[in-house]
Amino acid sequence: MNRSINESISDAPKYRIGAVTKLTGLSADVVRVWERRYGAVRPVRSQGGSRLYSDADIMRLRQLRQAIDKGHSIGRVANLPGDELEHLIGDSRQRADVADPYTAVRERFLEAIRKMDVVTADAELSRAATLFPARPLIKNIIAPILTEVGERWSHRELGVAHEHVASNLVRGLLGSLIRLYPPSEHAEPLVLATPAGERHEFGLLLAALLAASRGWRVIYLGADLPAAETAHALRLSGARYLALSLLTPRDGQIAKDIQELASILGPATRVWVGGAEAQEYREIIERNGWLVIRDLDDLDDRLRR
Repeated sequence: MNRSINESISDAPKYRIGAVTKLTGLSADVVRVWERRYGAVRPVRSQGGSRLYSDADIMRLRQLRQAIDKGHSIGRVANLPGDELEHLIGDSRQRADVADPYTAVRERFLEAIRKMDVVTADAELSRAATLFPARPLIKNIIAPILTEVGERWSHRELGVAHEHVASNLVRGLLGSLIRLYPPSEHAEPLVLATPAGERHEFGLLLAALLAASRGWRVIYLGADLPAAETAHALRLSGARYLALSLLTPRDGQIAKDIQELASILGPATRVWVGGAEAQEYREIIERNGWLVIRDLDDLDDRLRR
C-alpha cells in the first residue's frame, strides 16, 4: 500500500528552496545539510543553476522530519527506503499535522528535566535546533522553556538542581548556535552585556542569537560587567550599538553602574535596554536617550532594520 502511494507522487522537479521550506517547515539550511551531508534528497538543477525539488522530495523531507520528531537521528533515517521510513514513523503524520510541534518539544524537554533524564532533555533541544530556524526556536521553544522552568521552580514543582540542569543545557545550546552564524566582513558589530550586579544572562544570550541570525557581528561580554569594561570593549571593537539586559528588580548597585556607563559613553553609541525589569530603570534610560526594548519581537524588528 505504501509503495503505491509513493509511486503516485511526481518526481518532476518544480519547487525552489523557498517553497520547500514553506511546504516542509524545515529551514533552508537544514534542507541543504540533509542533502549534502546525508544525501536525503537529490534535487536537480535548473538551467539557471537553481535547485529544484519534486513532490517526492517534499514528501520525503516531511517523513524525515516526523522521524526526527519521534526521536530518531537524521544519520540513521536519511537513506532509508520510503516504505521503511513510513513504517518507522507509523501514525505520527496525523499527530504532527494536528499538534503544536513547539508545545510537544517543550513538554518532552520539561518531562525529561523532571525525571533528571539529562540525555533525553539534551537530545530534545538538539533535535529542535535541527528542525527549527533560530528565531522560531528562540521565541517558541527556548524562551517559553526558561519561563516555565522558573515558574515551576517558584511553585516548588522543580528543585534547584532541576533549574541548574535545564539552564546548563540551554546555555550550552545557545552558545553553540551563535557560533553557527559567522558574520560577513562588513557586518555591524553589536556589544551585549549586563551591568555590574546583574547576574542573569539568558535574556542576553537570546538577544545574541537573534542578532547573529540577522547577520550582526556579535560581541558577547556576558553578565555582571563593570561600566568601564563595557565601554572599553565598545571602543576597541568600534561598535556603535550596545545591548543591555536587566532582569533583577530595582537595585542600587545596578542603577549606579548604568549611570556610570552613561557618563562614559558618547552620544554616538546607541544603547538598547531589554529584560523584564528594564522599566524599573526607565528614568535613567530616558534621561540618557537610550531605548527600552519591549520584548524579543521588538528587538528582532530593530535588528532586522
